Amino acid sequence: MTREMPEVAIVGGGICGLVTALALEQRGTTPTIYEAASEYRPVGAGLLLQTNALLVLDHLGIVDRIRDVGIPLGDSVIRSPGGRVLKRFDLDRLERDEFGHGFVAIHRGDLQAILLDELDTDVETGAKCRAVTDVNEPTVQFADGTCVRPDVVVGADGINSAVRDAVVPDVELRALDSVAYRAVATVDLPEEHRMRGIEVWGKGAYTGGAPLGEDRFYWFGTAPTSPTSLPADHPRPVSELREQFASYPEPIPSVLESLDDDDVFVTALEEVPTLDRWSRGAVCLAGDAAHGMLPFAGQGAAQAIEDGLLLAHSISATDDRSDAFEAYERERKPRADRIRSESQLLGRLGSIRSGIGAGTRNLLVGLVPDVLFQRARRQRASGTSLPETALGASDHSG
Repeated sequence: MTREMPEVAIVGGGICGLVTALALEQRGTTPTIYEAASEYRPVGAGLLLQTNALLVLDHLGIVDRIRDVGIPLGDSVIRSPGGRVLKRFDLDRLERDEFGHGFVAIHRGDLQAILLDELDTDVETGAKCRAVTDVNEPTVQFADGTCVRPDVVVGADGINSAVRDAVVPDVELRALDSVAYRAVATVDLPEEHRMRGIEVWGKGAYTGGAPLGEDRFYWFGTAPTSPTSLPADHPRPVSELREQFASYPEPIPSVLESLDDDDVFVTALEEVPTLDRWSRGAVCLAGDAAHGMLPFAGQGAAQAIEDGLLLAHSISATDDRSDAFEAYERERKPRADRIRSESQLLGRLGSIRSGIGAGTRNLLVGLVPDVLFQRARRQRASGTSLPETALGASDHSG
């Protein structure tokens, strides 16, 4: 007998929502995506897709398109503000050799365009979710007064999720007393920086980026702020950012020289606290709605991508939505929570404001044996949440 697949509404058409939809389509379910924005535009900044994200995208059959559009990195380096190399990571000698994929830098808009092109599902734009009521027989209410009543609701609507209130009400985001600046620069990159990612750990500031092409570079930087101020109300002009990072190693100063104020956008550094649960009734959370994290581990998009595949697999594997959500959460929640904790630690280390503290941190990072970093990188990739590994873990534990 042919199983009747559930009607799935995915609230949020960002990367997590699109990956979830694509994985569901490949398993015979045609979901509907509801995106708050009125249209898709090539906005945003860059993403560094690490090995675990590429393993999922490979499973979905689109990793070659990602590599063709993005920039596969040869190595990545952590430097001090004076230019001293604290750590260098040769991505060919571990990730590519052992897992078949290294890191790929790509513009968020380019990744989004690939996912949209792969989908048969239509995206309902201009559909801002206001609330979800009755989690057992859910109704999704939109800002324009319309509503839908699907069998399953996936909340992939970001860190300020409206769907989350139906699962875990009144969640307050936790803020770091810093803001993040991001931009995509058009700049003539020297050959040595065209396939290299960089981070620079300074005093109270953390900056870096990666190439998106021969003449495009994704730049990010952090700066301290008052916990009570709103970052959008206090953006710093590019001239101040140039001054702050003028003595930092290249390509950071050259990238900032190429930017105008309108090229840079600023966001608060916030995270979702650890939630007691990710689902209730027929409503389930994914991506930043479930575990929005600080950016310092470079894993926000990757964890959302892992969520999308595993959630689609779990929904498609059983008629019992409770079993599906439990299997998904059992596999994904401990890993995402662990990586969020790593990002918290890296954030605290990267934003040390004391000159002595920052210097001591950089000295100690340089002294950490490479084998420990290699072990952490290997664990990150080998722990990727793929359907085969999730099923294997469940079978073993049972």
